[in-house]
Amino acid sequence: MTELPEGLRFRRAALRDDPRILDLFRASFAREISPSVWDWLNSKCPTGRNRTSLVEDVKSGQLVASYSLLPIRLRFNGQETKASLCTNVNTHPDYQGRGLFTKLGRYALAGEAQQTTRVSLGMPNRKAYPGHMAVGWQVMCPLPFLVKHHCSSRHHSCREVESFDSRMDQFHARLSERFSFIILKDHAFMNWRVAERPGRQYTRFVCEEGQELRGYVVLKQFEEQGYRKAHILDIHADSSEILRELLAAAESLAQGQDELNLWTNPHNPYANEFLACGFSERESQDLLIIHFNYGTNEAVQDGPWWFCLADNDVY
Repeated sequence: MTELPEGLRFRRAALRDDPRILDLFRASFAREISPSVWDWLNSKCPTGRNRTSLVEDVKSGQLVASYSLLPIRLRFNGQETKASLCTNVNTHPDYQGRGLFTKLGRYALAGEAQQTTRVSLGMPNRKAYPGHMAVGWQVMCPLPFLVKHHCSSRHHSCREVESFDSRMDQFHARLSERFSFIILKDHAFMNWRVAERPGRQYTRFVCEEGQELRGYVVLKQFEEQGYRKAHILDIHADSSEILRELLAAAESLAQGQDELNLWTNPHNPYANEFLACGFSERESQDLLIIHFNYGTNEAVQDGPWWFCLADNDVY
């Protein structure tokens, strides 16, 4: 077991810790997570509770570091694999410089091995990247953006919906079989993610043939320093024709915005279709990283990959 400096201890978080975890987040990042968003992330996900590991100052009772991992379902090399998503890592400013990031990372990921969670995924910022690498994470791939400017309203056959119904379960199960790497979703997970999150507004379109779901797209509008973006958080389609209908719906929503964008990766099966529709690739600093919690490391086999903004709790 990784040893901590004297006077500190590891432990798993309990519900009673929630207010102090939010205080720690505020001290670490000088911004807030509202109690309703923390409850949504921590307790409401259909795939399981967010698992948070803590470092505590024994004498004062101060929480000084936290490391959270959310259970997810992952298709990895042709089979479903127990996995988790790193959702929050922080250290109180008064306790930085003591190696707590890496020590707590090893403790938390050892707990994932005990849960038989083979794979963990993360998207570190640049400040956190060295600490993750020291723990044993590996870079899986860069996550550049596909971007289109000057979008305009276009005719499309998609329908806007408030939430997804059980047709999503069969659609996503069928679609995921095409992929070597993809987070598995059903309608309960999708609704938790993009219909039930407090304080966020998402737009959801579906494309149907009769009663059958053939594709969907989820979007969010965002403004930063006066620059207006529309993000495609997630998109999937049964065919190129359906994908183009969904893109027409997305571009219609993005009319008047400065850009429409989405994350891509080197194995995105839709990339050529996006490029043909006027998108271009733009580099970003975003990376997808992976940690094997037990057993041998395994490369992802040839085939399409999918990882999107909706797979990352920040959005």
